[in-house]
Amino acid sequence: MPPAPAQSPHTISPQAAGRKAVQLSELCTIRPLPGPVIAEIDPVLTALLRAAEESARARAAARLARCDWAPRDAVRMLAFEPLEIARPVLERSLVLEESDLIALAGLSHDHRMALIARIHLSAPVTAAMARHRERDCLMALASHEGALLSEASAGDFAAVARAHENLQQALAGRGDLSGGFVRAIHAVAAQQVRELLNRTYPGLADLACAPDEGAPIEIDADTDRDAEEIARKLQAERGLSTADVLRAARNGRAEIADHAIARLTGVEASDWRQALRRSPLRACLLAARAMAMAPGEAADLYDAMTASGRAHAMAPDALSRACSEIFSTFSRDDARRALHRMGAGGSIH
Repeated sequence: MPPAPAQSPHTISPQAAGRKAVQLSELCTIRPLPGPVIAEIDPVLTALLRAAEESARARAAARLARCDWAPRDAVRMLAFEPLEIARPVLERSLVLEESDLIALAGLSHDHRMALIARIHLSAPVTAAMARHRERDCLMALASHEGALLSEASAGDFAAVARAHENLQQALAGRGDLSGGFVRAIHAVAAQQVRELLNRTYPGLADLACAPDEGAPIEIDADTDRDAEEIARKLQAERGLSTADVLRAARNGRAEIADHAIARLTGVEASDWRQALRRSPLRACLLAARAMAMAPGEAADLYDAMTASGRAHAMAPDALSRACSEIFSTFSRDDARRALHRMGAGGSIH
């Protein structure tokens, strides 16, 4: 291993730091190096890159992007540089972790499009990208064989696909979508796309046209008790919020979402579930109103319920109209009482 630079990166000139950073990057990529050696190089290289001029950082990024054993901190620093430096790392580096990719997906449209060049994109990463509802990005994801699409992003895809038949077609042709995702697309698709979906996913028509009765979800007693305790601790330690409800629902943690909704609406979790089974749309929107969510958040909650298979997909404009109707008709207290009545008479706290 080469000795550390004689000068501190804080006092070395940008030109000298750049030369040393490029040299060290090239040394790293000649052949696989043991983990302890990489661990020693990483802080030195990272400090040099911080002191180096942009052209040197770009050269180092291009070199390290193709190195599967590259120093992680140095690569991560380069990934969050301006896109003209970061692009090769975003497109190719296997050193970046899923949490890094999710954070990078939130930076800009250009960053998201650069990430699409990667061979594989996990479901949480594609969900973070889809959340921005950019047509070209969603189209690229739908056409990307290595991108996993989960129900957490179904509502985002459906909202954009409604007005774009090409996106509908791309999604319908994938063949690897979950039932909830397919139902969300079926609800907004043109007739020819519905026919394609029905051929690709036999039995879809029966599911998509089912009445507004929610699918029951099985939660074992131990899981339910754990979820109740999580909700209790959150409320005691920092106070529950609607953000906790949305986060749990979007992440497929139905049991935690149920107990968070119960605590924020004052309705027993069992009564909330009964109301949800009777009419997912009405129950979700009443709960959202009782929790003082904004109409947009109410729609997001319903989309999350749809993605997890607890509700049937609705066209975005129809869902928006339903939100407006509930929010204009019910006050928070009225919504709470109506939700209680739908739950068949449990106790109000």
